[in-house]
Amino acid sequence: MLLASADRTIFAAAALSLKAELGMSMKDLALAQSAFLWGYGVTQLAAGASSDRFGGAKVLLGGLCVWSIAVAVTPLSSMTTAPVLAVVAARFLFGAASGCALPASAAAVAAHVPAERRSGALSTIFALFNIGSAFGLAAAGSLITQFGWRAIFYGFGAFGAAWAVAAYAAMPQSVKTFVPRVPKVSELKDENGEQMTELSSEVATQLVALLWCHVVVNWGFMILQSWLPVYLANDLGMSIASSGILGALPWVFTAFMSFSSGQVADKLISRGMERWKVRRLAMNVATIGPALGLFALKYTTTASVALACIVATLGLQAVAVAGYHSYLQDVAPSRAGAILGFTNTVGVVGSIVANMVTGASVEATGSFQATFLYTAAMYASSCFVWNAFLKGEQLFP
Repeated sequence: MLLASADRTIFAAAALSLKAELGMSMKDLALAQSAFLWGYGVTQLAAGASSDRFGGAKVLLGGLCVWSIAVAVTPLSSMTTAPVLAVVAARFLFGAASGCALPASAAAVAAHVPAERRSGALSTIFALFNIGSAFGLAAAGSLITQFGWRAIFYGFGAFGAAWAVAAYAAMPQSVKTFVPRVPKVSELKDENGEQMTELSSEVATQLVALLWCHVVVNWGFMILQSWLPVYLANDLGMSIASSGILGALPWVFTAFMSFSSGQVADKLISRGMERWKVRRLAMNVATIGPALGLFALKYTTTASVALACIVATLGLQAVAVAGYHSYLQDVAPSRAGAILGFTNTVGVVGSIVANMVTGASVEATGSFQATFLYTAAMYASSCFVWNAFLKGEQLFP
């Protein structure tokens, strides 16, 4: 997960260098960012189902190997007659291969971690994911100025492929041979113990609510991950090196919040607080906090205040690890990977729209203010939906 995030953010850090060297416009950059998301979305359902069926750990390492190759070949786009299209193709392949990261991780936790420790396990995974964002931005921001943007892609790609091979070789045999048992439809029971032949309206309503909340999680996260270095350089006038280093700071705090929120959630549960109420509390923090942070960010032009708003926004949205992601483990452990794959697929479509709208908006207005405002409104709507419809009812065993 650390490498999945780091490999995403090195493109964001190198975006302005690619733009200058390959003659790309802001809309071209938005297209490249969206190509990653198109690939990412295409494989979500298959990755989720495969992780539930064959084991998340194996699926994750296979994806890591392929997406690292896609990262390593990205610089070759400059040698083609259509470099922009080549970048878009490389980003699509990277997205398709890395689409397994979240559902495979969710399936692995559901299969191997006891229920009372899942918040902590997920928070650790997402903390590493956010550390990857910080590491990728900090490393790329400084190394690009010394060695050029190509070296970043070659180095990260080669390391990721080698890590995948080494990790699989070191994997315990029990994990390699583990095959999760997914209950058949004929085995599913409702709250009265009767066989479920189709989804009830209550279950369908909860799935739709989960779907919208995940759309918002993806929407806000992807915009900030994809465009943060560009915002710091474009709106605040920072250099590539400084925007990469300063852009890494919010992700360090995000990693801390991811980890600590899971630990706090597990402690609250151990003290007798109902799981669904813990998840609701986490989601209130993860939606109201970012909404306020982004609303404030729209009205500031001071670098220090803007950075404080970004740190708060990213850190507070990370508490969703103890909310949304842990909630799936509680109400649908046997289908956590598949459901996450489904909701993430739709969430990715929203992220694609968000990236394209962001690119067009920034090119037209010269700033990110409109982007911050509509994203804040979406976070507020997610808070309402969660509190209205998600109250811990079991979806699947």
